[in-house]
Amino acid sequence: MSNAPQPAPAPANAGRNNPDKYSNAGTTPDPWEACAALEYGADRSFAWSVREQVINTPPEGRSRIEDRLLKALGLPTCTAAGRAFLCQMLALAGSEKSVPILAALLKQANAVELARYALEAIPGPEASAALRAALADVSGPAKAGLIGSIAMRRDREATAALTAIRDHASEPTLVREAARRALEVINAQA
Repeated sequence: MSNAPQPAPAPANAGRNNPDKYSNAGTTPDPWEACAALEYGADRSFAWSVREQVINTPPEGRSRIEDRLLKALGLPTCTAAGRAFLCQMLALAGSEKSVPILAALLKQANAVELARYALEAIPGPEASAALRAALADVSGPAKAGLIGSIAMRRDREATAALTAIRDHASEPTLVREAARRALEVINAQA
């Protein structure tokens, strides 16, 4: 017989989860909902996880990712920081499906910038139409920013509206100048 120590026998419940062992651990939050509830300066580990999923999802899975982002954006617990993060992710994964929700955000003073950045990146005529339509709903710096997004998209259908804004004396100088520059960018493509 060998004098080597013998391993201890395995407990009877080895390899099985003991329900009592983790009973005080709680439940893991849904990362999409956790992103909607983000606060500035708080833990962003769930946001990192969601961001990685958005970036690494192949094109055929983007619709599912977009659905999850839109669902999180629609939660009543969505914070300003959560909205900012979700709009950034929609700029990466959004499609025409996101346009109505983002267009509604263009009408909210605290979300217009977030929504226009996302819409600026979403391909298709629906996003361009939403940006053009919002010109009537915003003013001041927000309108100048919206005009910048229209210029970035090289939206030739906005030419008439931008010309009217450029030539309208009651518009602030900032807005008229943004329209002038946007027209230069759009017309340079002709």
